Amino acid sequence: MKTNDSLDVLRLVVEQGFGNADMSVIDKVINDNWIEHQFGMKGGKEGLKKAIQSLDSAFSNRKYELMNYSVNDDIVWVHYKASGEHTGPFMGHEPTGKKFSIDVFDRAKIENGQVVEHWGVPDRFALLMQLGFLSPTPVK
Repeated sequence: MKTNDSLDVLRLVVEQGFGNADMSVIDKVINDNWIEHQFGMKGGKEGLKKAIQSLDSAFSNRKYELMNYSVNDDIVWVHYKASGEHTGPFMGHEPTGKKFSIDVFDRAKIENGQVVEHWGVPDRFALLMQLGFLSPTPVK
């Protein structure tokens, strides 16, 4: 598999799967036996689909802008700027209508055109602060 092919696979997952809630992408490019390392993500492909559907219900106008990437053999690293608007229930909170913009870092292992292993680090603290669910702690 060429470098650009591996990057394209992960871009499909983020931009079409997460960005457009396109479950056909998940069925196509997530391996049935994939291993997920991101905290709170459980349940295999079906768990991933539920997480995407939850985000789709909570946030409208989601966009994922690729900021940077690196490909080394079968490992792909990406840095995205994720943005959107809180228009549905999320984590027990009613919609705030607030917009957000956070950094998301992903590392994935790609084999034969499918993601077989994934690590994800979305900046959840920034998201929660921007939505007003957390207050900043003053630094002394």
